[in-house]
Amino acid sequence: MYVGVSQRLCQIQRQLQLHTMLSHEGPSETLKRKIAELQKMRKSKKNLKIKKDQFIVEVPKSKSYLDTASLPRILTVVGVGHFTKLLMMHDDSRSQELIERKIKNAPAGQGTVRMLSHEEWEEIREVRPRTPFESKLARPNARIRTGEQLRK
Repeated sequence: MYVGVSQRLCQIQRQLQLHTMLSHEGPSETLKRKIAELQKMRKSKKNLKIKKDQFIVEVPKSKSYLDTASLPRILTVVGVGHFTKLLMMHDDSRSQELIERKIKNAPAGQGTVRMLSHEEWEEIREVRPRTPFESKLARPNARIRTGEQLRK
């Protein structure tokens, strides 16, 4: 945009020179006004460019007010603490109720622990493995699902 104004100013100055060469009189008033307007525009655009190059640095506000504990802040912290404590207490009581309800509604014999006899343990070890690569140490007679024996 600045180039366009400069080019236009140069054209008018050339016209002015041609005009003064052809007629030995001075330039016309309209031509002088046009030149004056273009020069004003040129100067104002230069001033705008200078203003654009300058920048303003915002200085951050002091945060010293955060160091001071005020009553609303203290009350907020205490309120949030009490609210979380109430939520935790409610959750604990609810989880205990759920566990008791599950135990109450469970079928008979479920959840009881007892020792296996030696025969029961051997019986479990004889069962074919559920996965083809189960450890032979856990079940010595383990076979791959295809029926072939594991390598010895």
